[in-house]
Formats: sequence, structure tokens, C-alpha cells
Amino acid sequence: MLKNLPKEIVKYLVEELPPFTGLLLVKTDENGIVRGYYGQYLDYFTEEPKVGNSIHDYSPALFSMIPPLVSPMVLNNIKSTTQNYADIHIIESSVNDYWVIFMDQTNEVEKIRDILQQINSKKLKLESGKIKPEKSLFNVFEHLQLKVLGEKIGMIESPIPLWFKSLNPTHKEGDSIVYTETFPYLEVFEYEAIEFWGWQNNGKLKSGIWTETTSDGREITLNAYAIYYNDEKYLLVQEVDEGLDGTQMALQMARDQKLAYEKLEKAERKLKTLLEYKDKFVSIVSHDLRSPVAAVLGIAELLLNDKEEIEKLSDFNKDMLVSIKEEMLRLLDYNDKLYHWSNLELGNFEIVRGKSSLLKLIEAASRTADQKMKAKNISFSTNLKDKILTVNVDTTLFLQVVNNLMANAIKFTPENGNISIDVKQEKNKLEIAVVDSGVGMTEEISKNIFKGFARSSTMGTGGEKGTGLGLGIVKKIIDAHGFEIRVESEPGKGSSFIIVIDD
Repeated sequence: MLKNLPKEIVKYLVEELPPFTGLLLVKTDENGIVRGYYGQYLDYFTEEPKVGNSIHDYSPALFSMIPPLVSPMVLNNIKSTTQNYADIHIIESSVNDYWVIFMDQTNEVEKIRDILQQINSKKLKLESGKIKPEKSLFNVFEHLQLKVLGEKIGMIESPIPLWFKSLNPTHKEGDSIVYTETFPYLEVFEYEAIEFWGWQNNGKLKSGIWTETTSDGREITLNAYAIYYNDEKYLLVQEVDEGLDGTQMALQMARDQKLAYEKLEKAERKLKTLLEYKDKFVSIVSHDLRSPVAAVLGIAELLLNDKEEIEKLSDFNKDMLVSIKEEMLRLLDYNDKLYHWSNLELGNFEIVRGKSSLLKLIEAASRTADQKMKAKNISFSTNLKDKILTVNVDTTLFLQVVNNLMANAIKFTPENGNISIDVKQEKNKLEIAVVDSGVGMTEEISKNIFKGFARSSTMGTGGEKGTGLGLGIVKKIIDAHGFEIRVESEPGKGSSFIIVIDD
């Protein structure tokens, strides 16, 4: 077999690997496509590797590992079939030419059974009082044994090793710990461990090595084993003498990146599910709740407009009917704004621009606000007289912007105040300002005014309640048009919301 292999592969087999029989060598291209193999494949694969198929079809652990980050790259104790484990070496021999070497490690993995059997035996004797605690086998291994109770939670089932005391001096045997908090590195290894435990086959899975800093500033090197034995899950963490060399660091970085990518994919899938739930929720709020609210509002208005029936009611009941009407109107307004806000947040809208008369937009907004302005005796004016002046906007959405700014101005303007829409036209710029004589605001409030729900708890000068969504919707629509909006305000001196449109 050796005479058929490239010289660098033969050199690696002779100099780097221990004397060994039963090797399987698989040749692939840079995409992991099988080009040929040498050796007995049945010890490692359930079927013969075929030329043209991907190597990870036969060994899923090699998914995205070819080409390797470094060459050679070694993966330790990888489960190759339902029964066997293997060390996998990935070597680049030339451009577009990679060799994957499988070494059977099943016997090595099986040794962990003897260790655990000894541990369990010693534990039974310890509990029965036949041996003294200081002679327990746990002290010989000097490892931290964690029995896995649930996701990220383990119970310490061994005396505390000295190295662990230097990291966590307060922990003792029998304590439960969140092991990914105690050893943050294990958050990465945990993904491999969970998959390994899911196979429910007695054996172990070894992590890479990592470093921790003790309370006295000393660095110690650790590794971990995920163990499945007789339907129980364990984590063994132990101190090792060796440090991280360049190859191990590169390998660990590659593994961390791969697992971080998998974690990101899971988070993305979860986010998509949450967004689907959000869409369903918005649909329920905006459609299914609108009909019963509108029905209650209709009944309240019907009773209030029936002079004969209204006279039969006490003043208290009349006030209750007025309150019901006002609350139902507010709920419908909240319903509409929540629907628009959610669609804007999710990008479920399209800007359809067209030439619109700015004067007609202002007149439409003043008509919409007319009843509320009359209720507070607020005067309205505009300095725009040019009916020819147009703006290139989505008429429906831009009118919503002006309506929301007008509603906000009315809310925070006291009785007998005034509101105006002032238009300033310069050479290459158009400014549209909604100006009020209201209560104004501090600089701190101004900075956050366009965030959704920013002023949800603020009452208007007439006791008006708001959703806090109106100005957030304004900002989203203005941004979608590519315009700018700013606010100028001082407490007690009113506010100006200025839309800037560049030609």
C-alpha cells in the first residue's frame, strides 16, 4: 500500500503515527469529495466509500472540516460507527489533494469503563465504611466529577481537587453548579457532549484543552471528558501538565468557530420562530380584536345619541358610557398603531412614491385633527399658500406622519394654545415643521423621543392617554423615505418637529 501513496503521506505515517494496523486512508479533493481509499473501511464506515461522494456522508464529524484550518489536523476519539471510535488525521499533500487517516481507538475508549467501575466500587465501600475517605480512588485521579442533572447543571460527586479549590474555594462535594459558568469553555464543548450523550452508548468524548487563571494568578491547563455509562451522564474535568501548542490552538479555534456557527444557526432558527409568533400575534390584535371593540364602541355611541334613553340614566351611568366610548376609541387607535408599528419593524411595507400637493396633505391633516383641536380651543395655521408645491412621497404613509405629529402636538398643548405647520423652502432643501406652544421637553427626552414606547406613560395636558408608538412610526416612515427628522424643544416653550427633505 505504501508504494502507492505520496511521499509526504508515507513520511507522516512513519514518523508521526505509532506502529498500527487497521488504518483506513481516504483521499479527497478540497471539497471533501472522495477520490479513492486504502484499507478496511468496515471498521469505520457502514458502507464502502464511493468515488464522487462526500466524505461526511460516511463520517458526519468531518462536515466542513475539509479543507482543514491547519495541516495536519487531528480529531480525537470520534465515533465512526455505532460500535467504534477513531482518531482522525487530516493532511494536505498537494493542491486540491487531501488525505483522511482513520485510526481505531475503540480499545482506548473502553478503558473508561474500568475506571468508572472502580470508582463505583470504591464509592460503595466508602459509603459502607469499609475504607477511609482519604484512601478513596477519587483522590488518586485528582479530577472533578460532575453528574449531569440537566442542561448546564451538574452535581459534584467527588472530593474537591486542589486545583479546583484554587478556582472556586467555596464549592464542596454534593454542591450543584452551573458548569458552563464555572468553566465557560464548556459551553462550546457542551454541544458535542449533548450529541454524544444522545447516542446512549457507554463511552467517553474528550474535549480540547484550555486554560484557567487561579485566584493567585497562576494559569492551569484543563481538559474534560463527557462520559455516558449505564444510562448516566458525567463530566470529568482534570488538570493536565501540557500546555496549548500552535497546532492545538489552531484546532481549538477551528472547533470553536464551527460550534459557534452551529449555535448561531440555532439562534437564527429560534428567532425566525419568534418572528412568526409575533406576526400571528399582530394579526390577532389588528383583526380579531378590532371587531368586538368596534361593536362595543357602536353600542356606546348608539346609547349616547339616543336622547330619550340617555335621559333615563343617572349622571354616573352617563359618565360611564362616555368613559367606555373614550376607552374604546383609544383601544382602536392603539390597535391601528401597533399594527403599523409591527409592519414597519418587520419591513412589511413598500414605499410607493408619487407627486403629492403639500398644501392638500396639510389640509387633510388639519381636518383629521379639527375635532380634537376644537375640544381644547387650539388655533391652527400654516404659512404655506403655494398649491403648486409638491413632494415626492408615498401619500398614505406621509399623511400618517403629519397626522401623528399633529396628534402629538395637540396632546401636549394646553387649552387656548396654538399649532402651526411652517414650510421653509431653500435652494436644495425643503423643511416642514409642526410647531406647538405646548409644555416642551428636556434634552434627555428629546434624545429618545423617536424610540417606540418612549413616552407611553406620559399624560397629555388634557389627561389624554397615549400608546407611545406614534413618534416611533413617524421615524420609521421618514427613514424609509430617506428623509431626516429632528426635534427642537425646551421645557415650557413648546416643541418643533422638523422634517428635512433634500432635493
